[in-house]
Amino acid sequence: MYGLILPELIGLLREQGVAEDDLLKTTRLDAIDSTQPFFLTSQQADIICSNAIKLSDDKALGLKLGVRLNMVALGILGYALMTSDTVGDTLKLLLRYNQAILPSMTIDLVADQSGVILVGKGRHLPKELERFYADTLYSAVVHNLRILTGEVNVSFSLGLDYSAGEESKLYASVFGSKLSFMSDKPGLRFGLDGLATNISTSNPLAQNIFQRECDRIMSADNQLGLVSERVKQILIGARLDFPSSASIADKLHMSESTLQRRLAKEGCRFQELLDQVRYRLALEYLQSTQLPVTEVAVLLGYSSAANFRRSFKRWSGLTPVEIRNQVKV
Repeated sequence: MYGLILPELIGLLREQGVAEDDLLKTTRLDAIDSTQPFFLTSQQADIICSNAIKLSDDKALGLKLGVRLNMVALGILGYALMTSDTVGDTLKLLLRYNQAILPSMTIDLVADQSGVILVGKGRHLPKELERFYADTLYSAVVHNLRILTGEVNVSFSLGLDYSAGEESKLYASVFGSKLSFMSDKPGLRFGLDGLATNISTSNPLAQNIFQRECDRIMSADNQLGLVSERVKQILIGARLDFPSSASIADKLHMSESTLQRRLAKEGCRFQELLDQVRYRLALEYLQSTQLPVTEVAVLLGYSSAANFRRSFKRWSGLTPVEIRNQVKV
């Protein structure tokens, strides 16, 4: 997570009587120079945001944070977004810098004949943390597009796969009437006309400069967001179709050889990270569902259940059936 988001969260919690020291416990952030661009690892961001949810006891905390994240608050990333040409271009750039803004979430743009749906997912996260990140994402996007286009009624609709509860009026005040809860198709939908809406602060020359600087910052060797963490988040987000190392390198705006070199510098290899993700997802499927082992093997990209069983035994020392029996006990 880009470090400039942190002061906004701290300020929001301060208004609710939550102390900064309590929020930052167990994160080891005392060595960070907040005057320089920096990134929180996904683990640091998850700890901080989980602390925030617990300390505030505010189910709408992500919603409130999102409307505070104006483009200026995002620094150079914000300047790159606000100099885009159209709403559609801004959304594409948001995808490009997904791992910098919300490293534990996977952001996708799902296209169809009528437009696109911006979908934020973090299925490996606790439900309350995934909701916090989703609320932050959607409210920040809607709030800033209204500012950047100069249109209060930006054309969109939003589906959320949870209930707002007592905060329903607050959600309506942020998103308006085109909002549905407990949706089986969650996401922020933009029609073709909405995607073509011009950004009032568009500046192609400046946008190119800001984007190159963003790429430089994100690929800097001294950033706190480890490349291995970013690779794992992309793999976790893919789930059903794990991308190759070349594909992930492209997502991270580097060559495959640079990715391999960076991972080696962090003491790991791509295959090791893929195995870690497969093991993590295998435990989730085996312990939380009744899917047959053969189907779990397919979900994890194995050509046969036998190959999956051998890998799982190597990872855990137990067979998939033995893991399931432990849950039943």
